[in-house]
Amino acid sequence: MARAQIIPLNIVMTYPVRWGTYEVLRDFVQNFYDSVGPRKWGAALRHEFHNGELSIWVDGVSFSYEWLLHLGASTKTSSGKSHAGYFGEGFKIASLCAYRDLHWSVKMASGDWELTVTTTMETIDRQSIRMLAYDVREVEESNRSMLVLGNLRKDDYVLFKSVLLSFYYPENPLLGKKIWEGSRGAVYTRSSALYDERLPYTRDFGRRGIVFCGYQLLGSNPFNLAVCLHDWRKSDRERKALYSFDVVDVFEEVANHMSPDGAALMLEKMRRNWGSVPSKKYDFDSWYPVICNLINALDRSSAARARFVEKHPNLLCLRPMRTMHERNRRNQARSWLSGQEVSYRLVQQAFGKLGYPTLEAKCEECGGFVVDDAPTAMENRCFEILEGLMGALYTGFFTQATVPARKVIRNLKAAYHGMATLNRTRKGGSNNRGLLVRYEVTEIYLKESVFTKEGYYDAVATYVHESCHAFGGDSSGSFGSALTHAMEMLLTKPKVVEEYKGRWCNAFADSALVKEAM
Repeated sequence: MARAQIIPLNIVMTYPVRWGTYEVLRDFVQNFYDSVGPRKWGAALRHEFHNGELSIWVDGVSFSYEWLLHLGASTKTSSGKSHAGYFGEGFKIASLCAYRDLHWSVKMASGDWELTVTTTMETIDRQSIRMLAYDVREVEESNRSMLVLGNLRKDDYVLFKSVLLSFYYPENPLLGKKIWEGSRGAVYTRSSALYDERLPYTRDFGRRGIVFCGYQLLGSNPFNLAVCLHDWRKSDRERKALYSFDVVDVFEEVANHMSPDGAALMLEKMRRNWGSVPSKKYDFDSWYPVICNLINALDRSSAARARFVEKHPNLLCLRPMRTMHERNRRNQARSWLSGQEVSYRLVQQAFGKLGYPTLEAKCEECGGFVVDDAPTAMENRCFEILEGLMGALYTGFFTQATVPARKVIRNLKAAYHGMATLNRTRKGGSNNRGLLVRYEVTEIYLKESVFTKEGYYDAVATYVHESCHAFGGDSSGSFGSALTHAMEMLLTKPKVVEEYKGRWCNAFADSALVKEAM
């Protein structure tokens, strides 16, 4: 090599790339990071700042300056390293933006050479074009690689120290207690160290947890976790922050490789998403697959599984519902659950792999479901009175031609006071109030306790409520509208209501019916 030479890089100074100060510093630091790796990084990197000059160096590392000449070249191509960059394309683009946009001086030295970033004029198609260049000189042999950046402000140095935190290494102050570590990645709790606002974060999640991809901090997460996936590569060369679905993908991949005990700890940190299920066919933001992968990892150890179940004994799984019968059972089971003294937690179906029962199975075990039976003669007479009242009050409102079958709830533990069995219909049309009839009510259940002389108004309110399910489910707006209309119509005809109350009371005065009921 000659004593000194100017080497053009074939990068014009007007090359349309614009990196900010953070990106420039990160790519410069990245080169050193890859030369020593995450295990030695905390102890190997040295730096100092004085009079606007920042020096960064590592000892025991040297390389040929020729790696800095070719766009896209990188020593990791031949070394098999898998860290962030190692003196490749990033150094050239960072040098361009630092020299041209930030007006910094850039010097690099390693082994027996030293270079200064400069420019030179080249002729292209008979035009003089200013190009990025290196002024390379021979120096005394050294076993040190050093970068010197000049003309920096104090704020640039403060940002540089934040940039150091954007690389994964076990001593990183952003990392808390280690949950798991393997060849593919690692998971830690998040420490209480400040998450600098200039570090990348995922907008949907704020700055709580952090996500390292390819050893660089590229996003955040909402779980107070530090999750690291080492072999992940983002295709966007500009390396903006991760989107929320990227973060979910990273979590899903890390969960695939975790130890059972690590998966249990991570699962506990994600507790508020134990019930996550996809809200649509392709739900890229759902944590459902992450929870599934963690449960699969936990299930690989019977001991870890037993410890988890002992610590969290009152979980109940929710399986997907596909039929109206399943929806009816789910509604009954939820109603039963609301009356329990034990505080159960509803979780997604994957927890069943750990031995947890479904909500419906627990409800059935505890006798919480409706036990239906045919009505007695007295109860049949009461049903007849209610059906007569419905006909007298609601002509044109309830349009169903057939009268629902009569059922009695005899399970005193059942939470339901009444219940309707529904079949979806597309031929119901609209009623006289313009409400669309969505279901055929095939059965109406009333609890045994309403069949008393004093239970008339309770029975009427329940029967009307269940009949209104022809227009929708409990939480639907159409059901609410139907029930409002039905109550208004009931209140406008008090004489009819009282007439049928008399019939109800007379039924309980009928000695034959009373004797049969007993």
